[in-house]
Amino acid sequence: MPATPPEDPDAWSEEEWLAWLADVDAETDPEPQGHPARPARSAGVELMGAAMLGMHRAIYGEQDDEIVMVEETGGDPPGPDELEVDLDPEDPDASTVTVRPWLRDQA
Repeated sequence: MPATPPEDPDAWSEEEWLAWLADVDAETDPEPQGHPARPARSAGVELMGAAMLGMHRAIYGEQDDEIVMVEETGGDPPGPDELEVDLDPEDPDASTVTVRPWLRDQA
């Protein structure tokens, strides 16, 4: 059993901490290899789950899992040098915003 570390971490030197970590690591079990086992489900449970998902899609349609963040703010943006916005209306994914906070600190 490795020694318990002191209340004050500065009481031990770096070598003592490394030796303690080596002792603790030697006592731990190795990490398991491979994928974790999935719980086995019966065919009835699998069928019921698939049917429920199918009903959800039939009633509500396909769900768009894309997360979109929209921020509404008032007022004018900061100075043009500090914040540069390049919007591409044809391809919104190509739009960019460049923030230069160091210019705000200089002003």
